[in-house]
Amino acid sequence: MADINKMTDWDKLKRMIEDSSLDDKSQDVSESKMLAFLAARIKGQDEILKDVAKLVRLSWRKKERNRPVCSLLLMGPTGTGKTELAKCLAEYLFGSDRDMLRFDCSELSNPDMAKSRLTGSSSGFVGSESGGQLTRPMMANPKRLVLFDEIEKAHPLVFDLLLQVLGDGRLTEQSSGKVADFTQAIVVLTSNAIADEAAKATHGMKDYHEILNALKTLLSESKMFRPEILGRIDKVYQFKPLQGMVVAEIATLKIARLARDYGLDVEFVAPELLVQALEANHKVSKFGIRELERILFDLFAPSLAEMRDKRVKAVSFDVDDEGKVVCKAK
Repeated sequence: MADINKMTDWDKLKRMIEDSSLDDKSQDVSESKMLAFLAARIKGQDEILKDVAKLVRLSWRKKERNRPVCSLLLMGPTGTGKTELAKCLAEYLFGSDRDMLRFDCSELSNPDMAKSRLTGSSSGFVGSESGGQLTRPMMANPKRLVLFDEIEKAHPLVFDLLLQVLGDGRLTEQSSGKVADFTQAIVVLTSNAIADEAAKATHGMKDYHEILNALKTLLSESKMFRPEILGRIDKVYQFKPLQGMVVAEIATLKIARLARDYGLDVEFVAPELLVQALEANHKVSKFGIRELERILFDLFAPSLAEMRDKRVKAVSFDVDDEGKVVCKAK
């Protein structure tokens, strides 16, 4: 039987694999392609997208990491693209937004529940064999994006766990004692708390470092984030409210996505219909773009469902003299 230890130069092979595209940690991320992908889905936040694409490219290229690829705190009003950015990053970098672990921090306000949910119940307790909803998936696949939505609602114990994740790139599961690796993951925190105060504090500022200092000062004074947490976050971004043509562009994207859900393509939407949707959304603007999705569903879904039943493949939307939707097969 052949001795595989002598079948090749294993040291040389290891070096070659580390330097090749076979090694995930040494793969390049195209900054321009990532930016184009993000910009196609997220509108009105161009400067943030440019900086995120640059940061991820530079961080992704590192061969050795003892922390996550990067950690981001996304601040701003609801419905401005914070969660959508996390989804887009997961899809672009890891192949699917299904590779994103998402935690609603309003469900992590209880100290016992927060720790057991993230890192599993202590050994001997009911459900301990299942592990944590954060640690167990990360052990199965460490190449993920981890999203903590509305992080300000989490119990301080969650921030203690985040210190380990952001500082050491690892987290120990309570039930098994096994260690989850976060050095191939991206960690995103979102917050829409103190959005008005943050907007006022950064009004008129252009320089990122000036904005960052204002935001970190505000966060520290509000007692929402401990200094050691802020010190471990790579970037803090303030998302701007969406207005006018930016919202109209988002609306067209969402109409196209809604049509795809019904197996259809949309070739044209009358401007009058978009204005109708934007005016309705403006009345509930405090709910952001999420409410726009409901408005568009009510406006277009009935026609899309009808056209699907007729086995139509593409449609256009016009408006009649009474301002009602007219859907035509193309």
